[in-house]
This record gives sequence, structure tokens and C-alpha cells, in this order.
Amino acid sequence: MKKNIMLMAGPTAIPEREIKAMDRQVPFHRSKEFEDITKELNANLKKVFKTKEEVMVLTGSGTAAMEAAVQNCFSAGDEVIVAVLGVFSARMASMAEAYGLNVTRITKPNGEVVTVDEVMAHVTENTKGVFIVHNESATGVTCDIQAFGEALKDTGALLVVDTVSGIGALEFAFDDWHVDVAFASSQKALMGAPGTAVICLSQKAWKAVETSTLPKFYLDLKLAKEFGEKGQHPWTPAIYSIIGLNESVKMIVEEGIDNVVKRNDKLSKMVVEGMEKLGIHLFAKDPSYASKSVNTFAYDKSPQFVSKLAEEYGVQIYNGQADLYNTTFRVGTMGYVCETDIAAFLYAAEQVIKELEEGDK
Repeated sequence: MKKNIMLMAGPTAIPEREIKAMDRQVPFHRSKEFEDITKELNANLKKVFKTKEEVMVLTGSGTAAMEAAVQNCFSAGDEVIVAVLGVFSARMASMAEAYGLNVTRITKPNGEVVTVDEVMAHVTENTKGVFIVHNESATGVTCDIQAFGEALKDTGALLVVDTVSGIGALEFAFDDWHVDVAFASSQKALMGAPGTAVICLSQKAWKAVETSTLPKFYLDLKLAKEFGEKGQHPWTPAIYSIIGLNESVKMIVEEGIDNVVKRNDKLSKMVVEGMEKLGIHLFAKDPSYASKSVNTFAYDKSPQFVSKLAEEYGVQIYNGQADLYNTTFRVGTMGYVCETDIAAFLYAAEQVIKELEEGDK
């Protein structure tokens, strides 16, 4: 018998406590009971984001929140800058272009990050937004969002941050870092079931909402904020996903978000040091900006490695994205993961690597 261990880049493992919370008859989404759940979730999300602003919960994936950011804060023809570091940051650029924004892409090789100076060299008085991915899980790198916030705080440009695989695992402070828009989804470090996304806007961003001329309906954030403040949702929401997310975010708040980040750092260090002992190294060009929530490694036998881990040991990780599928693998330490999970992974990894290497002799 083997016990499945999930160390994924998402969806991540769901805590038993959350599963029990969702194991119930569906409540009416306009009931007082569900209002209380929504209000509790919204209050706790503020603690995770470290913000005084409203954090809105949307039914949809992180991509829905990404689209909401574009629709609600910009207009066709707006000049924006997108740092492209991998699949997910490229998605932001493509989405902005689909809505008619004038996009300047700053594209970096896989495994590298963009610097503040590189971005600021393109910022002008006409720049309406700078899109940065906090943690590019496709390539395993993390950007210095605090530095970008400091550089952009006195400009007319909004700092839009995809923190889908960052928030809840990596240090993040929406207010203190001068972030204007940040979005994430339930199924990553927040430990929730897939189906919901979260998004937060600064006062600077809300002013931009007032002048946005792009069409919006289902993802109208003014409507989401209006309903959310009353513990409601404009439309029928993903009720079970929200119930589950409320429970998992409560667990994060109970542990303390700073303690969660420290725990994740410790687990990531265990993975990196363990893999280095096996001769497998991080894919990031510089370990100083290597992701600590989605640890990405270079290995020319990645597909076989990932497959054997799952089939022979019940340990689930995943390959790299797109053109990195055959040459990298990713180990998620975010979410519902503990030291014994990492120890099991490292034991299994050692056996599989020995088997693969001996097969080449």
C-alpha cells in the first residue's frame, strides 16, 4: 500500500479540516449563514494580504481575476508594461493585448527575473500599468514586488501583481509594498479547493476603475465590492469552494501568516538541499531569486522521474510548463505540506534517480 503525497504546483493538497467543512448540504447563497461565512473569509483574507482594503472573492480561476484586473482598471489603448518570465506572465501580456491595451513586453530568458531598472527604463508619463508576476511557477523564480512598489508608488502607473502561487507561502504586504492590484486563486498556497479567485485593489486602482471604459459584467469589481461588503456575491458563487477556502484561510490566520511563510521557507530549504545532494540543481539562474513555493529543478529525465515517483511511490510532483516540460520538474512546498511529506519525497527521489541513472549504464 502507498499513501499519495501531493507536492504540486497546484492544485495543492486540501486539509482534512477543510474537507470536513465542505462535507455538508449546500447552503442558500443569500442566507445569513452563508453571509457570515463570506464576511469571515473576507476579514481573514485582509490579514493574509496585509491590507486594509477589501479583498473580493470571485467565482473562477486565477485567470478570471487576471481578466478582472484588466477589464476594470484599464481602457483600450492604455500603455502598459508586462514582464514576461514564463507561461503565466505571458498570459497577462496576451490578455492585455486581447483587450486592446498597448503592451510593451519585457521578455527574459527562462529562469531569470526582470529588474526594477529594466522596467523603469520603459516607464513614461503615459504608462498606465506595470504587470509583474510575484512568483512565476512555470520557471520557478520570484520577483521583488516590494522594490517595484517603491519605484512606482509616485507614478501614474498601477502595479498589477499576479501572486497566484505567492500569497500564503511567500512574504507579501499589499499596503506597505504599495501594490495597486493583486490577485490569486484558491487552489495554491491558500490550500483551497479550485473554483474561486481573490483580488484586492488600492485606492489608486479604484480611481482608475472610475475611468475604465472596457466592457465588464460578470467580473465587474465595483459590483463585487458592493456585494462583498454585505457578505454577498453578485451571482451564484462557487459555494463549496468558498466554504472550503474560508476554512483553509482560517487555518493560515490561526498559525499566523508570518509563521506560515517561515514554515514554507524551511520546507523549501529541505527540498533544495536534499536534491543538491542527489546532484539535481535549481533551474533558476540565480538561487537568490529562486521560488520557495514552487521549487523548480533542471533534469534531463524529468518526465520519467515524475512518472516513476507517482507510480512507484505515490509522490505527486509535476513537470515544467510548455517548452520546459521535458527538462525540468517542479516540487511545491506551499499549502498543506509538512516535513514528513518532504522526507518521503526525498527518499523516493533518491531511489528513482538511482534507478534512472543505472538504466543508462
